[in-house]
Amino acid sequence: MKILFISHYDNMYGANRALLSLILGMQESGAHQPFVTLPAEGEFTEALRKAGVPYYICDITQWQAIYKEPVSFMIKKQKRKKQIAAELELLYAHYRNVGIDVIHSNSSVIGTGAMLAEKLGCMHVWHIREFAQEHYGMEYFYPEEQVRKYYEQATCLVTISDALKEYMRAKYPSARVLRIYDGVDAAEIPERAADEGAGAKTEEGAKAEKNAKTEEIVRFVYVAYLFPKKQQLEVLQAAAELKAGGLTNFRITFAGTGLAPYEKKLREYAKKNGLSEVEFAGFVSDIPGLLAKSDVGLMASAYEGFGLVTVEYMLAGLPVIGFESGATPEIVTNETGFLYHDKEGFKDAVKRLVWDRELRRKLGEAGRRRALECFPASANTLAIRKLYDSLQAGGL
Repeated sequence: MKILFISHYDNMYGANRALLSLILGMQESGAHQPFVTLPAEGEFTEALRKAGVPYYICDITQWQAIYKEPVSFMIKKQKRKKQIAAELELLYAHYRNVGIDVIHSNSSVIGTGAMLAEKLGCMHVWHIREFAQEHYGMEYFYPEEQVRKYYEQATCLVTISDALKEYMRAKYPSARVLRIYDGVDAAEIPERAADEGAGAKTEEGAKAEKNAKTEEIVRFVYVAYLFPKKQQLEVLQAAAELKAGGLTNFRITFAGTGLAPYEKKLREYAKKNGLSEVEFAGFVSDIPGLLAKSDVGLMASAYEGFGLVTVEYMLAGLPVIGFESGATPEIVTNETGFLYHDKEGFKDAVKRLVWDRELRRKLGEAGRRRALECFPASANTLAIRKLYDSLQAGGL
């Protein structure tokens, strides 16, 4: 089958990294022929060229946006709907004679794939990766009945977690919804080197290890888009309280870019509270290198659709402190880290991991085992390939 994958952005954040892994896996297997549309050249297209995957550059306008106030949203809606209509015509002209069997949309924030599938008369698989309205405050530019029609007439919705699956089922009960976890190629995230002296085998050795080097610097890392619902500010507030309480042997690195006003707010808060322990690293292309220098991974997001970086933390052998919401509890267990509900829970988890190197080692090792077993990229590619095999055979 010929499958057209559509993405609305060109950088290599989580959703596109998962998509690229899927496309390259499809291409390598030879089972189905991938085509790709995305808005610009870059790292993504370079990988596609190397693999011989055909692609087409075309703007893909989101069919929803952050709602702030009625007038600006109305102006934005009229402009964006015209853009989507123009893009749809360009895509139709480019692909109408290619013989596309399935369009695979890589996000719920774009409806172009659904509209193009209707126009081409082909199947539509919709990858639902986010709680768009709850997480980002998105509102659709189209009437509710039209939005519902597109979701419910899709061949299937593929959600990346059970949390998203239940969410979409509740909103669109007539839709066909499957859950297929994202996966990470373990070869891309090597396990970090163990701390010197870690890994004591005896009970006496473990006790000694627990109390060793209590003033060592413990490095926390949070890889995420800078956005309020990712709750970086709450992490900073907890860090300020921990420092005020006498805990200073920790460092926190925030890796990622995002909303400029929010980033400014974060930086100003850190400066005002004297948080020299905090670093804003911006966009980091070498995630494995960053994780290799870290000791604990953070996932504070209030509405995480899956959390690809959470799996990457675990593959690197890092224990994870995760906010108990969205899909994070599907990834992080008591054996691999700590789930928390509020600031006090977060601070307690930080303190336990700062003072107990043996616990960090134990949780990190268990996390890597769980990530290798439950979230390999090969399993994701195989599951979606089986989905397409089923569609080719005439059913799900």
